[in-house]
Amino acid sequence: MRPTRFLALSSTSFAPTTSSSRSIEKTISGTKPCLTDRALIERCRSNPLTVEDALDLFNAAVAADPKPSIYAINLLIDAIAGMKHYPIVISLCNKLNVLSGIQPDIRTYGIVINACCRMSSVSLGFGFLGGLLKRGLSPRTTIFNSLINGLGTEKRVGEAAMLFDKMSQMGCEPNVVSCNALIKGLCNTGSTALALELHQKMAVLGESCKPDIITFNTIIHHLCKERHVSDACKLLEEMSRVGVKPNVRTYTSIIYGHATSGHWIKAVCLFKEMMDGGLSPNLVTFCVLLDSFSKHGKTAEAHKLLDLMKERGEKPDVISHTKLVQGYCREGHLANAREVFDSMLVKGPAPSSHTYSVLINGFIKNQKMDEAMELFNKMQQEGIKPDIVTYNTVLDGLCHVGKIEDVRGLLDEMMSQGIHPDVVSYNSILCAFCRLGKWKEAHQLLDEMTEQQIHPNVVTFSALIHAICKEGMVQEAHGLLEVMIYRGIEPDVVTYSTLMHGYCMVGQLNDAVRVFDLMVSKGHEPNAFTYNILIDSYCKSGKIDEALSLFNAMPHKGVQHTVITYSTMLSGLYRVGRVADAENLHDKMLSAGICPDLHTYNIVLNGLCENQ
Repeated sequence: MRPTRFLALSSTSFAPTTSSSRSIEKTISGTKPCLTDRALIERCRSNPLTVEDALDLFNAAVAADPKPSIYAINLLIDAIAGMKHYPIVISLCNKLNVLSGIQPDIRTYGIVINACCRMSSVSLGFGFLGGLLKRGLSPRTTIFNSLINGLGTEKRVGEAAMLFDKMSQMGCEPNVVSCNALIKGLCNTGSTALALELHQKMAVLGESCKPDIITFNTIIHHLCKERHVSDACKLLEEMSRVGVKPNVRTYTSIIYGHATSGHWIKAVCLFKEMMDGGLSPNLVTFCVLLDSFSKHGKTAEAHKLLDLMKERGEKPDVISHTKLVQGYCREGHLANAREVFDSMLVKGPAPSSHTYSVLINGFIKNQKMDEAMELFNKMQQEGIKPDIVTYNTVLDGLCHVGKIEDVRGLLDEMMSQGIHPDVVSYNSILCAFCRLGKWKEAHQLLDEMTEQQIHPNVVTFSALIHAICKEGMVQEAHGLLEVMIYRGIEPDVVTYSTLMHGYCMVGQLNDAVRVFDLMVSKGHEPNAFTYNILIDSYCKSGKIDEALSLFNAMPHKGVQHTVITYSTMLSGLYRVGRVADAENLHDKMLSAGICPDLHTYNIVLNGLCENQ
């Protein structure tokens, strides 16, 4: 940045000489420069200013004699505000306050207060409001609007509402901009219901407060984010009644709401309604719908939508293409996923590291490790640097197919690229050791994580607890649970259930029940797997009434019976000869719409045979 000049303005600061630029006289020895209003105004309105040019103009203005009008100065300060150099705006306005010959007016204060609010310094804005009042000036609605908007941005919505209410007392009636600023603040702080109340009151506040497209769009957007799509649709209907025409943003918000709620058919209908109404969907609209299709197993339809985007002149970005690849991978259609990926290589947009990671993960999940490694190598040949997500994806794949010997080489490669393994990397390796029964190596890896200052998480401990329980070392596993809690890592339902299962495996049912009670006391809700563990253990111990008590309690706790729950309970009833109860339970299972599997039928046949 060139040094600021505080004396006369150099002629090089201007475009080629014009009549207006000639009227800005150079400093003459012993006299002050003259900067006319016309010259300053034309300069502000002509070629775009740089901030350095604007500062030169300001310094020339305050040094000139006679001085330009505050109208011209305001144009200059407003231009600086338009460049988002808000601290400079505040600094220049402070200079005006101590100068003689140029008095700030209500417009000056409006610009500087708005600048304060834009840079999240609303308290400073209120300071300038106090200065305005001391000068005997009356604030305008636009100033209050800036302050309300700024308070909302800083999540000081209570203060914004109080200021809104005080406007009338200070001679300024709120307008639709005031209401919209407060509504935006309320929505951003999760008070959408209060925003709706204000929306309903706007009609009685006067014609100037009549809701506009911004009012509706703000509330509709937040309603849809909060999954209150039906309320958003009611507002859409209201818009038609009051003569406010929905725009692309309105429809995009509601399409997003339907899509994220799983109502993709309604989202499609709304998309067609929008186009039939003459509105052209933008890139965001297409991406929202494409994402919904991909997530709901409709990737072929998503592909057609991508083609439609191109036909309508929209350029799908790398994110849109990546979602398509991900959708095909999720459905197991790897050939289609690879086709989209290859088209990106040829026609663009170029795949990102995330795109590569998605397709590599698709190959791994579908047991195609060779193809995944080939793509991983191709990625590097194309000059795309794998990130931690890519490396972790490949690492997890190698671990799942048991290629532990290749893992060390991949870790070394990561380190050479400046990418340090994280907790996800270590968890993949630790889980692989646990699956292979190498719990000692897994425990050593836990120690290594601590040395590397990589903090283990609930997945790390749960995997190790599971491996140790399989070896019958339940006390050691319980010790690990206590280590977790000591380190501030809260065990989850899986961790507690795993330890319960370990106790049940070694016949320590009472200890399993104590772990169950501890889990509940910590605020964790047992799931079907948790209940199944105890029911199975009670049945095997001949404590059928206790098992039935747990079985009957499940629906009251919001946990649905599964085919495993019924099969376990049937096995227990047949074991103690309660054939009639078992037959009743089997009928109940069928009436609940739970289809018996092969294991269930084997239990029933075996139970009937054993009980003659």
